Amino acid sequence: MRTAFFLLLSVTFVLSNAQAPKFKTKYLNNISDSSLQQHVYILASDSLEGRGTATEGERKAAHYIVEQFKLNGLQPYNDTCFLQNIGLWSWQWHTFTLTDAHHTFETYQDFVYLSSAPIEPQITAKCVFIGNGSDSIINHIDLDGKIAFASIENFKSWYGIASKTKRKGAIAILMVHQSDSNAFNQVSEKFKAIHQQPSIGTQEPMFSSSMVKAFAVNQSLTEKLFNQPLDSLKHLTSHQQIKDLPTPKLTIGCQLKVELADANNVVGYLPGKGTNKAAVVISAHYDHIGERYNGICVGADDNASGTAAVIELAKAFAPLKGKLNKDLIFLCTSGEEKGLLGAFYFADHPQEHSFDIKANVNIDMIGRIDSTHKNNYIYTIGNNHYPEFDSLVHVANNMNVPLKIQYDYNKSQGFGNFLRLSDHYAFHRNNIPVLGFFSGLHNDYHTPDDTPDKIDYQLMEKRVKLIFTTTYLATQKTAFSSQTDE
Repeated sequence: MRTAFFLLLSVTFVLSNAQAPKFKTKYLNNISDSSLQQHVYILASDSLEGRGTATEGERKAAHYIVEQFKLNGLQPYNDTCFLQNIGLWSWQWHTFTLTDAHHTFETYQDFVYLSSAPIEPQITAKCVFIGNGSDSIINHIDLDGKIAFASIENFKSWYGIASKTKRKGAIAILMVHQSDSNAFNQVSEKFKAIHQQPSIGTQEPMFSSSMVKAFAVNQSLTEKLFNQPLDSLKHLTSHQQIKDLPTPKLTIGCQLKVELADANNVVGYLPGKGTNKAAVVISAHYDHIGERYNGICVGADDNASGTAAVIELAKAFAPLKGKLNKDLIFLCTSGEEKGLLGAFYFADHPQEHSFDIKANVNIDMIGRIDSTHKNNYIYTIGNNHYPEFDSLVHVANNMNVPLKIQYDYNKSQGFGNFLRLSDHYAFHRNNIPVLGFFSGLHNDYHTPDDTPDKIDYQLMEKRVKLIFTTTYLATQKTAFSSQTDE
């Protein structure tokens, strides 16, 4: 009964749009599993280094998408450029300095910076040994304007002693592990990986001058500063015992490189036949998370699959240039993994284009089979909020080899509220109808094992054909229309 109803609705829908081109199955012929596979393998290649936001790998991906958009006859979103800078800032550690009168110590080999606040310009001050940092010691030592040096048992709990010495006037603290010689190497490797990853934000970073500044150091550096073996130093437990130790003068500095990030959405459009600029946006994020877990997270499913779909849809819609009742915007976003930043920027800056956006079709991870389904299916997200989209997707499904339309992720709450976890939320937040396509989570999500060989390209082709047909229907005059469409 339901199938008959939607077939009737499909016929009625098409007949009611006589001015629009009649849907023809030949429009789907340009969507192929082999072409989708080619795009995914390129976008998820090791040479793109996981497409981290504002990285060289992401810029390579953007260049590839631009070339594909041009090849398929799309126009730049603002009629000038396909790249939309999304106004981000990036910051990354640039240089670390720790020297005394006789040594220039090596970062990650001799010391590692643990704090997030820069030390600019450099500071030169006396370094005072404070044993294990107990109150019985530091209450009798003048730390005002000095660098404290503590012998501690656990690098993970460094913040407590660092804060205590700061309250006593210390401008920074150095810490050595008093018993485990390998502890420094472990913390150094951890922070080296953190320091190598740029931070991304929507505003230029600001750091309080009052933030704690702390270093972990190795045993060799400790012994060079105080001319004693660590075994002797760690047994000094009172201020009387340490008062005669050297107080070497140290110079410390930690510089950040802060700049506007080269992070860009890639945006092209296919003109419709109208002049009112009513448009449907087809979106997918092309960024991923870069290198993590001792490997490159190439992000084949997340979201080379969605990006490949957008490219393939641009090719499939190309013969309809100037024929549809709405413009089609093809949007590949940056910064989704950082918090939907590219989608928010596009949705919140309508002044940068001239479109009247009526709906958004978002594609995020459509290449795999999750643990709960073993045959043809697709999850849809957002259609519980927009029944007009729910109707369209079922009409479209009956115009193709049908998939099982699943609603599981429409029911999620809290962190699992997938309406908020992909780019469609930027449009939903602005009261624009959205429909997200998703194939579900899997164990390779955000790991180096999310690789192109695990994509089911034949199933992905079926999903993209459903997305094409749904979007085609959404471009028609009676779908998501207002008086401005007439």
